[in-house]
Amino acid sequence: MIKGPVTDNKNEMKTMEREGVIEISGTTVREVLERIAWPCRDDGRRFTETRRLEAITGCLGPRWKLVHDGALAKIYARDDWDAETPTVVVSSHVDMVAERCYARCDGEVWQGSFDNLATNAAVTSVMMREGFPSQAVVAFTGDEEEDSRGADEVVRVLKGRGVNIRFVVVTDVTAAGWRVEKAFTMENLFPADGQAVASLLARCLPGLGDLDVRPKVIVDADCDEAWQYDEHDLKCCSVCLPCHGDMHSEEGVEVRGESAERYAEALRRIVGAV
Repeated sequence: MIKGPVTDNKNEMKTMEREGVIEISGTTVREVLERIAWPCRDDGRRFTETRRLEAITGCLGPRWKLVHDGALAKIYARDDWDAETPTVVVSSHVDMVAERCYARCDGEVWQGSFDNLATNAAVTSVMMREGFPSQAVVAFTGDEEEDSRGADEVVRVLKGRGVNIRFVVVTDVTAAGWRVEKAFTMENLFPADGQAVASLLARCLPGLGDLDVRPKVIVDADCDEAWQYDEHDLKCCSVCLPCHGDMHSEEGVEVRGESAERYAEALRRIVGAV
């Protein structure tokens, strides 16, 4: 059972070269989970428990800069991000409902407090591999489980700095797609008119064929942060990791280990395509 960071020796990041390809060890979703499986809470005004946020910061290399250290949002950008160029926001809420925070990843099916720990780990994994384009910033937000004030803060801060938010990709877990063993879903596509949805899917789906020949798409799904970004008239969608169980229970939920890695790759490609 994973209850927090393990020894530095086990998780030390190492770079290896194989057949001309640079690989970085210590960056799989499971390995990141081993480092960031800490509670994270807020009171609706500010973060009150920040160990997960601190662990995420500890995972990131020097290219990722904390460009906003706010009450309910921590926004990271790469050192080559141009704030005057249209930007994609990746938004991953870190607040949780359950008192217990844990991750057990010792089989094909993992069990843990994965709302939203699992996609926090996937996002961090992609960041560590420098998989997002330079014009993508990453926001770890609070208050999603109540009023999504963290999302509001992201929009207020970036727009206040004159940033043109081209698109927002929200990450979360979902009950959809579990029975049919999907690794990811696309949900809450805004604006929800037919032409905008068709355009978004035309950009994203062709690059996902080797991961899922028929990805599950739910244009209007259960409420998540995408709804709040839509309130700000921003184009957005959610990329979700299917899970099984009660997301807010002390027992947590199940996710398929193989799906977690495929989810991270799908997220990387979708962020690059939007």
